[in-house]
Amino acid sequence: MTAPVDPRAVLAAPGSTLSAVIGAVEALEQQPQERTVRVGVSSAVTADLLGTYLRRHGLLAGTAVQVVAGNHDDPIGDVERFRRDGVEHMVLLPFFDALLPAFEAQLPGLAPAAVDALEAGVRTRYRLALEAARELRSVHLVTFHRMGSPLDPAGGDVVDVVLARFDAALREEAAAFPNTRLVDGEDVVRTVGRDAAFDLRFWFRGRAPYTGAFLDELARRVTVAARGFGAPFRKVLALDCDNTLWGGVVGEDGVTGLALGPHDSPGNVFWQVQHEIAALRRAGVLLCLVSKNNPSDVDEVFRDHPGMVLTDADVVSRKVDWSDKPANVRALADELGLGLDSFVFLDDSSFECEAMRQQLPMVTTVQVPARLSDYPRVIRSVGELFLAGGVTAESQDKTEQYRQRARAQQLQATAVDQQAYLASLQLTVQVRRDVVADAARVAELSQKSNQFNLTTRRYGVADVERLMADPAHTVHALVVGDVFGSAGLTGAVVVRRDGATAHVEAFFLSCRVLGRGVETAVWPQVVADAVAGGCHELCAEYLPSAKNAQVADFYDRLGFTRTAAAEDGSRSYRIATDDFRTPPPAWIEMSSLG
Repeated sequence: MTAPVDPRAVLAAPGSTLSAVIGAVEALEQQPQERTVRVGVSSAVTADLLGTYLRRHGLLAGTAVQVVAGNHDDPIGDVERFRRDGVEHMVLLPFFDALLPAFEAQLPGLAPAAVDALEAGVRTRYRLALEAARELRSVHLVTFHRMGSPLDPAGGDVVDVVLARFDAALREEAAAFPNTRLVDGEDVVRTVGRDAAFDLRFWFRGRAPYTGAFLDELARRVTVAARGFGAPFRKVLALDCDNTLWGGVVGEDGVTGLALGPHDSPGNVFWQVQHEIAALRRAGVLLCLVSKNNPSDVDEVFRDHPGMVLTDADVVSRKVDWSDKPANVRALADELGLGLDSFVFLDDSSFECEAMRQQLPMVTTVQVPARLSDYPRVIRSVGELFLAGGVTAESQDKTEQYRQRARAQQLQATAVDQQAYLASLQLTVQVRRDVVADAARVAELSQKSNQFNLTTRRYGVADVERLMADPAHTVHALVVGDVFGSAGLTGAVVVRRDGATAHVEAFFLSCRVLGRGVETAVWPQVVADAVAGGCHELCAEYLPSAKNAQVADFYDRLGFTRTAAAEDGSRSYRIATDDFRTPPPAWIEMSSLG
């Protein structure tokens, strides 16, 4: 009897046929998914299969994608339609050779003035489309590419020159819109192969130039850039050591017997992988070690091996012992104050990987490939899990900030009592009102914060900018520091004023600053601002999620009166501004800006 085919395995297999993919997509869409989103596709050419492949890669990320197809080559009109239809994400696919009929072939004979006019038209058209799409959560603009190749083997013909110019124009226009992310169309062509990317039969018959291979890879990149259309943020890369950071087993081979260095195989593979991992650390990924080893052996490799790229300073925490690895990952999550779904675990052992998958399925587990030459490619795909959607400067290189947390925990252990400990931290909180430069970080934090998030409302950059510009709203951003350094922008309160009532629409904090009084310190300022805006009462709500149970009674503890409670656990609150009595903690120095 033939075993049933797992549709998810069909979607994950790179060699699956189109008919198999369609069947697997339809089967999985009958099952409940973690999220459902609407994605609009606005294309200058026929690209119907892009919708199928967006559904494929969305399902692999736990998201059911409902595709809304635009009209042919009508980006401005498509945006208006998408907004009416509740689209959250959009793919914008221009096509270089369709700017004029057979544009690439015509280019050598076109007058410079005609090319100038065409570039101006491209700029205006896509600027207006991106402006209209500012309120969408994300826009994925595919940059220009060519269909043909230069006749001169040296390259650099007039098509290349004009393509680079038009591509730069697209990039310049897109830079003004924080919700727009670029997808490098030429790199998709290079990855797939030019001959495999296009089918000229369908281009001439129906203006459908792309093969399934191109559209599949494009859909994968869009899904990565959109972070699976809402998948959890990954923050921690938990690394094994033996045969993961270096070739060999240090306890058996000794430091000098390990394969690690820039010149000889297989050590050069591990050496390159360490460079890739170091780049992730610089981009904000937290590195931890989870290794069954003697701590002194691992210390010796980090200290003495000439091929080591990673240093002690790159690693935020270590669990190097003989405990089981799922238990050590749990301990790391507690130590760092992060959810297990923010961890990626990398190991060479099938036994350890399977143990992690079974005991902690919320952790993303990746195994070092059996064919070692594939290892750098695997690491780059791991990097996509962390860096999807880009990173703000505020979120880069968090290693030192999490070390500050660890040092604070050590200080707490030596303090006589909790208040003495908190006073010793010399905490500062700056409340920044409607500072536009904070919009990207506030939006990012709203997406990442789960445990301390009263309503779990998610904002895009354009959403935050719109709230900051609205006279009826105030976005209070919180910048926290202590004796160990700045923790950066780590929280926000969003308030909407309606007559005499101020409504708290959102309040979220990074887990890195919980338990220090920051969560209550901001409220006297919020209340004072509400009074200054003519309000006499505050209304707030708690909306339960799978992860925010710890703040279910936050407004009760703050002194608000509960006015309603629903069966799903949601609660409504109010308090007169004159009745608010909670002072800021004495150990926090408060300031404001804006």
